[in-house]
Amino acid sequence: MTTRPIHIVGGGVAGLALGIRLRQLGVKTRISESGTYPRHRVCGEFISGRGVKLLRELGVFDAFLRGGGKLAETMKFFGTQAMSPVIRMPQPAFCISRYAMDRIMSDQFKSMGGELRTGLRVASEKLRDEGTVLANGRKPNTEKHATWTGYKFHVQGLKLEADLEMHFNNGGYLGMCAVEKDWVNVCGLMPSKHVTGLNLRSQWKGFLRSNLHPKKHHALETIEMMEGSICFVSGISYNTDQLKRADPLVRVGDRMSTIPPLTGNGMSLAIESAWLASGPIAQYASSKNNWTEMTESLTGLQSRYFQKRLAVSIPLQSLLMAQKMHGIREYMIKHLSCFHQTLFRLTR
Repeated sequence: MTTRPIHIVGGGVAGLALGIRLRQLGVKTRISESGTYPRHRVCGEFISGRGVKLLRELGVFDAFLRGGGKLAETMKFFGTQAMSPVIRMPQPAFCISRYAMDRIMSDQFKSMGGELRTGLRVASEKLRDEGTVLANGRKPNTEKHATWTGYKFHVQGLKLEADLEMHFNNGGYLGMCAVEKDWVNVCGLMPSKHVTGLNLRSQWKGFLRSNLHPKKHHALETIEMMEGSICFVSGISYNTDQLKRADPLVRVGDRMSTIPPLTGNGMSLAIESAWLASGPIAQYASSKNNWTEMTESLTGLQSRYFQKRLAVSIPLQSLLMAQKMHGIREYMIKHLSCFHQTLFRLTR
């Protein structure tokens, strides 16, 4: 057992992945989570990229399959009128609800000897303590350019034309994929100004009708929504300078950086960031370096590893969602099969 303990603040995907990996490496690890398990969270519930392989390395992939998670191999994109063909993904993705995923990962962490405290908020002055890693999600942005609000809910009875459907319009976009028990996760972004007066609990069918391609409208009559699955998160912004920080805090997951959800890479990025951080942190825990040296080393690693995908995906989202780019967006969707592999490679 190593000598220096690690305290992870936040028990979401990144925090739990880091906790599990550190326990694999023999590091004494404690996670403080402000909420409880299980619960719904705003999330695409879609893991695409190296994160799928890392789930196997973390020893949770088989448990996810037993819990109802599903492999996804095909996708179809919709505009206001245009549609792509059904396209085979360059690599299979994995779909599982956060309700199931967080529960399974937290159980795994505890079974490995990790200490998990729920319903506990860590005082802000403690976040700078040596040995503390921030995995407590994206910090809300109250500045004027934070124009996005994320939402999520589950429906049942909706037949998808591919394992992943993406729907784009002038007011934002949403993705849909099947998770356990044939529930379909609906998750997307909308301009924050559209949230005023919106009551998804009573207006969810009308909301879907106005945000899905007309071809899908007939399927909405017989679907039902899962009670308690609606979630919102506001104050979202994206910028390519997220990794450039001067402070000494150690961050993973959304606390490190957020990537536009249209890439399908957000959950994988969280898992990858945890895995990347685990090596330097384990070296610190075994007294092979000090906290300052570890922090500087990790910051450089994160920048080199993640900067390219952020530099591509953030301008791509801005381009696709610009009002004047409606025609270009429709053209790209219709011809997506010609360049989807290039986009996949650049955003992973």
